Amino acid sequence: MSDSYQANTQELLFSSDDIYRAAEEGVFSRSDAEKLVQWGYEQQFNRRLLLPAPEHHKGFNLVTTCYYFGAMLMISACAWFLGDKWDELGSKGIFVTTLIYMTAAASLGVWLRNKGFVIGGGLLVTVVVTLIPLVTYTIEDMFGLWSKTILEDYERFYPITHVLCIVIEIATIAAAAFAIKFVRFGFLTAPMAVSFWFFAMNIACLIFETDSLPNTKIEWVSVIVGITTIVVGHVLEKTLKRDNHSCSEDFAFWCYLFGMFGFWGGLTSISSDSELILLLYAVINLGLIGTSLYLKRRLFLVFGRHTPLHCPFGLQHI
Repeated sequence: MSDSYQANTQELLFSSDDIYRAAEEGVFSRSDAEKLVQWGYEQQFNRRLLLPAPEHHKGFNLVTTCYYFGAMLMISACAWFLGDKWDELGSKGIFVTTLIYMTAAASLGVWLRNKGFVIGGGLLVTVVVTLIPLVTYTIEDMFGLWSKTILEDYERFYPITHVLCIVIEIATIAAAAFAIKFVRFGFLTAPMAVSFWFFAMNIACLIFETDSLPNTKIEWVSVIVGITTIVVGHVLEKTLKRDNHSCSEDFAFWCYLFGMFGFWGGLTSISSDSELILLLYAVINLGLIGTSLYLKRRLFLVFGRHTPLHCPFGLQHI
């Protein structure tokens, strides 16, 4: 092979469409094409195109399990420490301590990602996002919004607390969205999805002017929120997984997971003895199986396989 030929081959550029087309023409298998595209996105994202990543590939393995367990320990330890020291530090002390903790985690997370440790760095950034509710609460408390004088007013207690909680949830969603813009890590959608569910519940309480929703309303709100969360996950999947985006993360999974918990859980909890409703429930579950095939997501299949005869809540529920 001549030097000129080697130089020319080094300058060849292939898009993911080119790779998939080569697979269709029999150059290599479809699975190999998907692996190659996945690898290319990861290397482009890590800016380490010619260097092997030092981190194990994401998936269910010992390293990833330790990563996630460590992140949960960080969140739990911070919550336990600050809760135990709340009376001594006060809102200002908690605010400063949390900011220092977040700054250290964010700095270490970004540094690790630049070194190729994508999962470890991404989890540290996620830890920062999960502390946003605490920071927002301390800011509200420092401004006197959670003062005893206000909260002792029973008529205004629940409207005020709902609004203050909505601010916390919006701040968390915004922080997660901001983090995703700069740190493409799929697990960041988890705190976003959880915050969105609580946000919807507090909004519903304000609309219905009640301190807590009755079961019938909670179930329907949960169904609506679940559908919305699934749609958001689908939009994230379509927008952030385009070929011109340098990311290979699964941004839809956690939205799909929490969305299905909300949708299917709320739907299953609605009480009804109508056979027509049972038939509709079965059709919806069959639709989830079809959705699983269309989106190539086993998650929908897990929920869709529960027909009325296999419903874990029994036939007394929908």
